[in-house]
Amino acid sequence: MAELSGLAGRRAETLERIAQRGIFAGFLASTVMGVLAMAASATYQARGFFTPAYHVAFIIDPNTMGVSLARASAGERFYFSREAFVFGLAAHVIVAGMFGAVFALVARRLHFHGTKAIVGGLVYGFTAMVVMSALVLPLAASLSGAGDPISRMGSEMGWPTFVAVHAVFGLALGTWIYVRPQDIEG
Repeated sequence: MAELSGLAGRRAETLERIAQRGIFAGFLASTVMGVLAMAASATYQARGFFTPAYHVAFIIDPNTMGVSLARASAGERFYFSREAFVFGLAAHVIVAGMFGAVFALVARRLHFHGTKAIVGGLVYGFTAMVVMSALVLPLAASLSGAGDPISRMGSEMGWPTFVAVHAVFGLALGTWIYVRPQDIEG
């Protein structure tokens, strides 16, 4: 009996360690995703460099995103509000960390190695986008009273960009497993 208990304890520790590595990978993948979103927002979307963070922060601060959009349309693409930016960044990174933990456990379960890790990451990025669009964002909008800017973030941001940033998120996670397959091994 003690042997089974010890085996279960070691398995739980292994899964916890893998999830922790996934959280860190999610943080890194969210950075790549966020920089791409900000670059898109500042360039071809002409919405302002920091606006994606303000978009996330809309659930607690519905004003800053509008100010950022107005300033960007007037030519000021780098309007900065520290509080809204920090909240948006923190919320984005926390959610990405949770998705990273789940990805790590899925990658272990499905034995993602080599190019299978890259493809699996890409598919996972699209899956995260669907989960966010269909479940998480509408729920967050409803609970916070933020409405369409949150529940319809894909169309608000522009679907091509929304799809691209989630693809990059997934590819970053898949690349992590491609480069460091030992991170999901027991």
